[in-house]
Amino acid sequence: MPENPEKHSLFYRGKAPISPLADSCPALSDWFDSGLGREILTQQLALVQPVVEGMFGYHLMQASVARQVDFAACSRINHRFKLSPCAEGQGAALVEFEQLPLPSESIDVAVLHHLLDFSPQPHQVLREAARVLIPGGHMVLIGFNPFSLLGLARLFGGSSPYQLGNQLRAARIEDWMNLLDLQSGQVERGFFRMPLNHGDLLSKTSWMERVGTRWHLPWGGFYIIVARKEVARMRTIKLNWRGEKKPALSAVPSSPRVAARGRHHKQGRHNK
Repeated sequence: MPENPEKHSLFYRGKAPISPLADSCPALSDWFDSGLGREILTQQLALVQPVVEGMFGYHLMQASVARQVDFAACSRINHRFKLSPCAEGQGAALVEFEQLPLPSESIDVAVLHHLLDFSPQPHQVLREAARVLIPGGHMVLIGFNPFSLLGLARLFGGSSPYQLGNQLRAARIEDWMNLLDLQSGQVERGFFRMPLNHGDLLSKTSWMERVGTRWHLPWGGFYIIVARKEVARMRTIKLNWRGEKKPALSAVPSSPRVAARGRHHKQGRHNK
């Protein structure tokens, strides 16, 4: 079979199968220990921790592909626990996020750190996280932005662990959230610099960070979506059955043909 010539192209982006979270988690944790990974993680913590600190409830769940991160360290919620997709994740429990072992509507706050980026079934992971949230609960979701300097590095055939995931657009995640009764607010973005894995070079591009943050530019390397679970509740209408005026009940025609037949009979009686 002849080899595909496009594979030798600089901008070829073949769709490689996404590995399970349990397999990709160790390499991702090591990458977050690199200079570039630590810089991104530092910015994410600076943006997420104040948001989580202002949330209240009884139970907080956080899940991350990095073992060394704790977004709930400053939370006021007493029961905080961490779930992990791999044994190296240092979580309270090792789980499959496509099927969370938690009751429905049992969690007040859920923090998802890059789970959708590296899951073979990102929509199912989001669905499960929405299922366990209580009505009025909050979800904080962090993901990589494909339309950024960090995301565009994939075009050049990089093999870094962060380049091998789904890299879903924030707008697409918000569409999924709307289908799951999750109403998202303003999207925050961070890391507007070049993806350079060197501390000195990163520090020289700090001006890019100031410009991107000041003008709220859309091409930050990662995004943070904060959503609230809004569930429509049924309104009970009470009828006064003991009053003098009883509610009128009438049969509803089951089809347009039956309705037309009823109108025909009425007209016949009036003509007589």
